[in-house]
Order: sequence, then structure tokens, then C-alpha cells
Amino acid sequence: MSSNGTLYFDPKVQKFLDKYKGHISYNVSIDGNKTLHDACRIFPDGTGSYDKAIAAVRHYVDVRKEFMGSKMTLAPNNIQYLFEAIKGLIDEKYDEIYLNCVFEKGWENNHATILYH
Repeated sequence: MSSNGTLYFDPKVQKFLDKYKGHISYNVSIDGNKTLHDACRIFPDGTGSYDKAIAAVRHYVDVRKEFMGSKMTLAPNNIQYLFEAIKGLIDEKYDEIYLNCVFEKGWENNHATILYH
């Protein structure tokens, strides 16, 4: 189950995670570091969601003692930040990171070169 982590501390979410502990796989999807994440994932008031999401990750790993994995979406506008984004997730105790490419207009040969390196 993948979440953006913004409602993680809601008592209903905590009750659900308690009830199904050991029977679900839960992850919080984060797009790298705070700057990268907050550039794409914002609340209606324009503020970024990184702080809430990373607090959920830290609680799930440190307090609940659970495994954390995630997926990261790659697009032409963020491919140049891939290394620092993945390093940021590893630093935040992610055990697995899956990468998905967005297949839309905008990809050019130089993006493939960046990804290769």
C-alpha cells in the first residue's frame, strides 16, 4: 500500500496499521529530498508536504520497526536530480526504491545519457 504520508498520524490510520500489522506492506512515496519533493507535492495552500511525509517515514521505521520502501517517478524535469534524490531516500532509511519513468512528451536523448550516468 502506497501513501503520500500526509494522514499517517490520523488515529484511524494508526488503528488500521495496528490491526493489520504483519499483513500489509506500507510505504510513503517521497520524491527525493525536501526541495525536490515540495516542488511537486503541495497542499492546496501551496505549502509542501515533505515534512509530514518524512515524519511518517521516520515513525514507521523507528517506532513501529517496519520496513520502508517507495517508488519514485522519473520525468524529464527531474532526471538530473536522480542521484541526490535516491541518496536522500537511502539516508532516510528506505530499504527499497523503485523507479518509474513517465512516458510523455519531453524526453530527449540527453535525458537517456543522464540516466545512464
